[in-house]
Amino acid sequence: MRRLFDGFASLLAAIITGIVGFGPAWFAHLAIDAGVAPAWGYVVIAGLVIITGIMVMAFLRKTFDGIAPLRERRR
Repeated sequence: MRRLFDGFASLLAAIITGIVGFGPAWFAHLAIDAGVAPAWGYVVIAGLVIITGIMVMAFLRKTFDGIAPLRERRR
């Protein structure tokens, strides 16, 4: 039961991390397309998307292993 709860907590952490990281990247992309922001902003967006993707993948790995988001090993 504890592994299921820890896995669910890691899944929630992955979803929240995706929203927090990919949301601003999407709106920055829209701002660049509208001409509000300069085109070199895509470099910053790429960094944000890469780092967010790494974090989401790490949380998803923890989800499938049943590890809590703030732990390295199972309890």
